[in-house]
Amino acid sequence: MVYVVKHGFTEDNKGHNIDIKVIHKDGDIILRIKDNCKAFDPLERASILDSEEKIGNMGIRMIRDIAKDMQYKNLLGLNVLTIRIRDITRYNV
Repeated sequence: MVYVVKHGFTEDNKGHNIDIKVIHKDGDIILRIKDNCKAFDPLERASILDSEEKIGNMGIRMIRDIAKDMQYKNLLGLNVLTIRIRDITRYNV
């Protein structure tokens, strides 16, 4: 989400919105982030990451590692990212 605010909200002089929804379902956490910022597909970015690079894109790497499923769509100018995180009881949260 820091990426959304840092890059998506500041690259132009337009007003932007972000909508975040968190759902607990079947032991998993479903996180849906929707914004009207510049299109950005974190799944595409994650697929081109160099596995030898340990520092860059750390947030995307961490989410990719704990996500059970990630889906991205750009619908009518809205970025919609849905992340299902594995059973949270594994992480002692």
